[in-house]
Amino acid sequence: MEGVSGVCTEQQTSLTGDRYREACALMRADLDAAVGGCLAAGATGIVVCDAHDEGSNLSTDALPVQATLASGGSGPLSMMTGIDETFDAALFVGYHAMSGTRAAVLEHTYVYKIVSVSCDGRELGETALNAGVAGALGVPVVFVSGDDKTAAEAQALLPGVETAIVKDGLHRSSAMFRPPDLARTLIREGVQRALGADSRLKPLRWPGAPLVVTFARTHFCDAASTGPGARRLDGLSIEVSGSDYLEVFRHFIACVGLAGTAGAPRFE
Repeated sequence: MEGVSGVCTEQQTSLTGDRYREACALMRADLDAAVGGCLAAGATGIVVCDAHDEGSNLSTDALPVQATLASGGSGPLSMMTGIDETFDAALFVGYHAMSGTRAAVLEHTYVYKIVSVSCDGRELGETALNAGVAGALGVPVVFVSGDDKTAAEAQALLPGVETAIVKDGLHRSSAMFRPPDLARTLIREGVQRALGADSRLKPLRWPGAPLVVTFARTHFCDAASTGPGARRLDGLSIEVSGSDYLEVFRHFIACVGLAGTAGAPRFE
């Protein structure tokens, strides 16, 4: 939700915020634009994963018959719930930049308790982490929408990826918005181009190397360090290992969930 058009404050993205319902409508409008692009490109099957917070922001009302909705709490693949090896492409709609990105709208990496996630010394945001899940299943990420910082992050990670910039970040909770009709046109046409491209992007393959996760407070790290594949590095950091990237990612999600037990659990 942080990356959809018209959203820039936590009053919009929080389930208890007084502008949350407005943001749900904005999220649905961006989704409808993306689905329209899929259908225009000839897609015969679409899986939508409601990946914000508790996954209860979208409804099946008026979805086309080609689409299904994965909704509800976080599973082992979290934001990538529903994907498997049979998919031709993945689209990231409403994404945001990684934690610490300057002037990026509502930047973070999975939860606000995390300061950074890295693999082999390279810092990863949600685009990179989730593209790695798709890539491990042989599925390329071909489209990303969000603010200008998110688009730059995606293009550096996935050269040639189609992006739709729906707003320019000014500060963490302020932005210059594109007009709604223009933003949705950018999404719809960008998705259609991405799916109709003759040369497909290659799936992103992360090694099975451990992820290093650094938390904002020691008690978050205390809880996360009890998770599967976790090894404590210092007061704020753990190393999360597994036999391959998918297992590393599943362990990461479990550790993040445990960190939530040190406070109110929240997956953004």
